[in-house]
Amino acid sequence: MVEDKPRYELHFHGLVQDSVVFDSSKVKQVFQGSWTRSTAVHQLSSDLADFTGRQTELDRLTAYLLQATASRGTGNSVAVVTGMAGVGKSALALHLAHELNPNFPDAQLYVNLRGTEGQPLEPLEVLAGFLRALGVDDPLIPQSLTERSELYRSLLSNKRALVLLDNARDEFQIRPLLPDCATCAVLVTTSRHLPALEEAMILDLPVMTDTEARSLLQKLVGVERTTAEPEATQQILDLCDRLPLAIRITGGILRTSPDWRLAYYASKLAERRQRLIQLRLGDLDVRTSLTLSYQELEALPARLFRLLGLLVGLNFVPGVAAALLESEPVIAEESFQTLVDRQLVELTSEGRYRFHDSVRLFARGQLAQEEPAEARQAARLRISRYYLETTEIWDLALNLETRRQLTLLLVKGKDQSFVERNLLLAALNWFEMERPNLLASVEWAHQAEAWTIVISLTRNLVNFFNTHNYWADWERTHWLALEASRELGTRQGEAQTLINLGNVYSLKSHWEKASNCYEQSLGIFSELSDRPGVAKSLSNLGNVYAQQGYWEKAINSYQESLSLFDELKDRYREGQTLANMGIVYAQQNDKDRAILFWQDSLTKLHPDLSKSKRVAEWLQSIKGNLEVSLQANQIEPQRHVVYLLGGLIVMILALFLLIIFW
Repeated sequence: MVEDKPRYELHFHGLVQDSVVFDSSKVKQVFQGSWTRSTAVHQLSSDLADFTGRQTELDRLTAYLLQATASRGTGNSVAVVTGMAGVGKSALALHLAHELNPNFPDAQLYVNLRGTEGQPLEPLEVLAGFLRALGVDDPLIPQSLTERSELYRSLLSNKRALVLLDNARDEFQIRPLLPDCATCAVLVTTSRHLPALEEAMILDLPVMTDTEARSLLQKLVGVERTTAEPEATQQILDLCDRLPLAIRITGGILRTSPDWRLAYYASKLAERRQRLIQLRLGDLDVRTSLTLSYQELEALPARLFRLLGLLVGLNFVPGVAAALLESEPVIAEESFQTLVDRQLVELTSEGRYRFHDSVRLFARGQLAQEEPAEARQAARLRISRYYLETTEIWDLALNLETRRQLTLLLVKGKDQSFVERNLLLAALNWFEMERPNLLASVEWAHQAEAWTIVISLTRNLVNFFNTHNYWADWERTHWLALEASRELGTRQGEAQTLINLGNVYSLKSHWEKASNCYEQSLGIFSELSDRPGVAKSLSNLGNVYAQQGYWEKAINSYQESLSLFDELKDRYREGQTLANMGIVYAQQNDKDRAILFWQDSLTKLHPDLSKSKRVAEWLQSIKGNLEVSLQANQIEPQRHVVYLLGGLIVMILALFLLIIFW
């Protein structure tokens, strides 16, 4: 013990220099007797007998803590395990502490800081408990936080001790409890990110792997039951989100209900509204851990958490928070960041955020309890408005003409084609990620009789639906938009919606329905003297006639629309219609006229490209291939048509790829 005295004196003089009043008699009394009269302190509770998996995380934490303490550097060796409620942070830390027991024989201190509860432990109270465990009698425990902290550090100086701070609230709660000793290690678990704890190693604990989750459930209910019902086992694991706490609760229920089939329990668990009610057993309660995190939130983040439960997509972006809260973006971002820090929402690999299923259900439960029906409907409508505004921007990147304009705004020079392609990919990815929320937003706006939002939002989705062939979504949303147009009395909106409905019916080869939609739109646009609308309706009718083999009706419709597109100087649609006429002539075996129309189409769509020698040679080669195909007409007519149309499809695709990426 003699060699410890100089180290303690250094601590003591530091306190004096900082003008801290310290009772030296108490210090000396503690110093002389505490370690000699107390055995090693072991405050750890029992390890879980069925602790499962997590070997990668255990190895990483072990390597860090042992290397840090072996180096005998200065300061603390602190490892922080973060993660959402129920992911198994405490179980992992406790298991690791038991494994490291031989490396820290002098003491293993433990405290549950109750960081997610309404009344977290104060450091002053925690230090009193630690000092008692280290052999300090109550009369000798200092009164101030600083004195207790310094005495605590002095007692642990040069000792091999492990301190487990479970369920921490924040850095302010943790810092007074750090030993500040190179031979000591500290394990912290928390549901929050602790950016101010700069010296710490941070491990963000994910949900279990599928193998780990299955192994845990097998330990709880028996291998025989899981092997007998592998599909139900997988369904249970998926419904539990591979959260250890949820799996443990499930295993406890199944273990006490040996007559239940796993499929039966899986069906109960699958009743989404009942899931959190089913996951209950004693003090193991998913609802409890979530409630504790939720109750600690201030009013605005708590309301945001509830309202995020309205979203139906698997993930979302922070931008929706401002719409939900009706607040300035900076205020909404602060509330959103609070939820992120407290692990109530988590970052995905795509840079978006998500709820775990259990957390989402909890949020929806709180939403139903705390937000009146009128407030929920108003929030849904705000989401619909948010997506209306956002889709208007993203849809620009799905349209060829506007995408080029966007590219010119963003960059100048050789990188334009690269940026243009990436704009398209980014837009498609965004729409795909938001698809469930977008569809729900149309429904919500319709329920709220917000007819203008229904019409406009639906229109913004057409390019996306078309690109990814989401025909059922296209049809459903446009029937809602058609009803909205008629309720609102906007003939223009009704006609445009009919065109879009006709387009999806054309893609589905429902020619009669498509023709009916286009004829209705033609009639309305004619009433309104809307020449662009009339031209589009005629061109689309031509497509339907052509698909049914009504060549003359198709050509007549195309020619009428061409005259209007020419008057309107709409070169893009004029070029498209010319290309379609070329296809009709090719289908009638008129190769010369087909090539002429395709060449005219190319001139309208891309004048510079049409003058290319390479393109001229390419068109001539197509003409030659058509001649060969037509001469081979001895084969069955069906096979000839298939061959010819296959070549035409390849040609048209190549043509438009050249136009886009030239």
